[in-house]
Amino acid sequence: MSSLIKVLIQKRRVTLFLSVIIAVMGALSYHLLPRQESPDVAAPYAMVVTPYPGASPKDVNDLVSKKIEDKLAQLEGCKETESISNDSVSIVVISFFNGTNNDKAMQDVRNAVADVSSELPKGCLPSEVNTDLVKTAGIIISLSGEKYSYEQLASFGKQFKDKLMDIDGISKFTIEGELKKQLKVKIDMAKMNQLGISFEDIYNILRSQNIEIPSGSIKTESGKIKVKTSGIYTSLQDVKDTIIGISPQTGVVTKLSDIAHIVMENPEDVQKYKQNGKNAVLLTGFFQKGKNVVIIGKDVRKAIDNVKSTLPEDLIVEEVVYQPDSVSKSTNDFMINLVEGIILVIIVVFLGMGMRNAVVVSAAIPMSILMTFIVMYAMKIYIHQMSLTALIVALGVLVDNAIVISDTIQVRIDGGEERIEASFKGTSMSAVPIFTATLTTVAAFSPLLGIPGAAGDFLKSIPQVLIISIIAAYIVSMFITPAMATIFFKKSNKKNEKEGWLRVFFKNLLVIGLKRKITVTSVTFITLILVIQFVMPVLPQEFFPFADKNILYIDITSEKSGDIETTEKLTDQVVNLLSKEKEITSYTVSIGTGMPKFYVTLNPPTPSNDFAQMVCKFDLGDEKDRKFNTNSELSSHIQTLLDENIPSGNFSVQLLALAEPGAKIRLNVSGESVERIKEVSDLIRNEIKKIEGTTNVRHNMNDKTLQYLVKIDGNKATNLGISKYDIQRQVNIALYGAEASVYRKDGKEYDILVKSPMNKIEDLENLQIKSSITGKKVPIKQYGQVTYESKLDQVNRFKRKLTIQIKSDVLPGYNSSEIANIIETELLPKLDISGVNIQFKGEREDIADTFGNVILLAGLAIFLIYVILFIQFDSFIQPIVIMMTVPLSLIGCIIGLYLFNQPLSLTAFLGIIALIGLVVKNGILLIEYINDARKGGYDIDHACIDSVDKRFNAIVLSAATTIMGLVPLALSGSSLFAPMAVSLMAGLIVSTFLTMVVIPVIYSLIETFLEKVNNRRKEASL
Repeated sequence: MSSLIKVLIQKRRVTLFLSVIIAVMGALSYHLLPRQESPDVAAPYAMVVTPYPGASPKDVNDLVSKKIEDKLAQLEGCKETESISNDSVSIVVISFFNGTNNDKAMQDVRNAVADVSSELPKGCLPSEVNTDLVKTAGIIISLSGEKYSYEQLASFGKQFKDKLMDIDGISKFTIEGELKKQLKVKIDMAKMNQLGISFEDIYNILRSQNIEIPSGSIKTESGKIKVKTSGIYTSLQDVKDTIIGISPQTGVVTKLSDIAHIVMENPEDVQKYKQNGKNAVLLTGFFQKGKNVVIIGKDVRKAIDNVKSTLPEDLIVEEVVYQPDSVSKSTNDFMINLVEGIILVIIVVFLGMGMRNAVVVSAAIPMSILMTFIVMYAMKIYIHQMSLTALIVALGVLVDNAIVISDTIQVRIDGGEERIEASFKGTSMSAVPIFTATLTTVAAFSPLLGIPGAAGDFLKSIPQVLIISIIAAYIVSMFITPAMATIFFKKSNKKNEKEGWLRVFFKNLLVIGLKRKITVTSVTFITLILVIQFVMPVLPQEFFPFADKNILYIDITSEKSGDIETTEKLTDQVVNLLSKEKEITSYTVSIGTGMPKFYVTLNPPTPSNDFAQMVCKFDLGDEKDRKFNTNSELSSHIQTLLDENIPSGNFSVQLLALAEPGAKIRLNVSGESVERIKEVSDLIRNEIKKIEGTTNVRHNMNDKTLQYLVKIDGNKATNLGISKYDIQRQVNIALYGAEASVYRKDGKEYDILVKSPMNKIEDLENLQIKSSITGKKVPIKQYGQVTYESKLDQVNRFKRKLTIQIKSDVLPGYNSSEIANIIETELLPKLDISGVNIQFKGEREDIADTFGNVILLAGLAIFLIYVILFIQFDSFIQPIVIMMTVPLSLIGCIIGLYLFNQPLSLTAFLGIIALIGLVVKNGILLIEYINDARKGGYDIDHACIDSVDKRFNAIVLSAATTIMGLVPLALSGSSLFAPMAVSLMAGLIVSTFLTMVVIPVIYSLIETFLEKVNNRRKEASL
């Protein structure tokens, strides 16, 4: 190391030239690095959606969901399964333990679903397996207009899609909401009965009439000539002219049009979208991974404008989600914070050092950052809010080593050494303690790489970039700073300089403290205990805040299960109500499903006729004229507005979350009896509503609704030759409809749907079922009875047990963990909850799990630091003295969070852990100086005073640069990073006082005691 330093100092021109090359490479890496708003999060989840047309939720659960869930639960690494059984569709979600091989797990899911498919009912459609639940749409564009049908809007969408798919960096574009018309064959049952045929007969006739089978070829002298026979429908008239019967008596031919009304219409119960109340289709675009979405976004906008110019002017093209704008704003805001931090740090350095020295020290910041960008590019760590935040946190650290090196070199130059010699000896002398300090800082951040789960994936780039930048700063300070010092430094004139008031203040404070060591130590630790005991419990706890985005979404559930028309009318009421709110600027509605996933933490959309989702953009306005100060206040207002003005339906207003979306308080009520689970869930829900601070308390089980039940007398049906299959199949075609074939026109395919227009109970009773055995038709009422019965609209299971989930949102200003504690310790013991099992699954549990892991990792960091310090100082005691700053600096962190009204969030915790590496660093260099002073003949107290005096500039400058670098982040208003910045800044302020006063006092107290013990032992041995 020393020889390398010497060579680089002697060849300083080469060193500086290499530095310029590194800087250019860093700038190029920054330009090439992909931009994202947030880091990618790999989630070991998969979702299996299995349509079972016409089946009730109970049948879907018993015949589909259970079988799939039981099969998936056997997979290796399975953590838990969850299923939702709605009318006509089964949704099963499986999650795996952290550390599970994601690719293997997803393949296992596909294999398991393929295996179980043979056990599912014949009426089931193929299961759709979604193994990429994290995939998020980067662009959603709505196409709408007053006079355009869904089919016309989709045709416009295809023109956009064709153009957009040619853009480099786009993986795919899809058109959501394209309603493909159906050729509906509406059978007149009375006329059909006269012919003695059934719905299934018509279904089979259409299938057999619209078919094309290769006919072969005829061999001739010139070769083989293929033969083609016309069999497919080529026009609507072909369908109408389909022969369905010939009278054996008269020979009269009956065509399909004689007994049916045949018309092209939009399908029923189909998912659709609306934009600001108008019919709409959505263009949903996805970016290729590892691409700069900001650059691609400009190309997308250009292509959209080009296509738009060729289409009608009244076609409304609106950006619902446009990730490039969000990424650009996010990265620009953080880059501004970074640049502001750099400027503030440089100002502090210039104020604390001479001009020449400040230039050398300040150069460490851009050089370290540019070197970091090179490594980020090599490691594929992209530019996003996490990586840029890490650079902001590291700003002060980047100059620490350079300050120490330059300070040491300047002292030697002032002592009369030549610049090259001073640079070499000063750097060599500081190399070991700086290396140790760098190791301890890296050791403090390294365990954060082990935070498990999605939270760990989300935050991982913070410790990664911090470690990279710290190592880069070490390299710069060891090799580039000394080389620059030989050029810029000169002997300073300090004869007439007076000691600054701050230096005098700390020196006098230390002198007083050394005279009252026990008092100072006792007061410090008592203060720590009081802060932990009385201030820390008052801090609100938060796992992750809501995202800083002007978007909210509303989950809407109709009380009429399976009726999409009622759901659509309910969304229209919501739109009419919200259109009067000036803060809402636009609203996009999806009916029968959720919106395409456009944010990383949102759950993927799931289909259900009684479900709709609305995405609203909003603008709170200027701060002076705002009606609502925060996004949370607006969302709470809208929740209250919907609850008070629309009595039918259930509404859940949510802001975009950085953690698991939805309610912050969740309880799973499980058991064997649906009735008992429902009874207990209703009881708990009603009691939670009474707790102050709760809002929108609901659960995912509606009251039972009525359904028609066709009760068949088995003996009568058998005697008439009617089988169960005959009844179920023909009723299914009559009511639900069956796609018999496909009609092709102008290159498009339209399903031919056979069904009955019946809408009265009498029609069902008089429906004549044709026996597959006798060929005779008998009305249902002769062997069956149509009655009413109650049914569940949805069946939910969690870990293969019937489960109802109770959810509660929390009003602004209230703590979800405190409310959850009230529910668990005060509410539930008073209620009769026998026969069920209750499990909490909300923010409180997320905090306990993740914070517990973080505390363990912090303990590991402290252990690693102790080992490094033990090796450095060859002492058991001195590392403990240095590490006293770690718990004591909590005083500043906690009080800072309290004074600035910041929550004890996960990022605040990360700030506290980051503080470990920063405060220990100063302690190492201080104790190193004290030991050297004692070796030079000073007694313990004078060694402490002298060392603090010599290290004063470096300690104060290091703290000031780090604090000032964090100021822009603290003032940014970011609910995610402000707590981290505040905890770091306040902790650093207190730790600086500790390093200058308390640590020397504790060192003196312990060393004086040990010295007395050793002296007594010597005296005893004599």
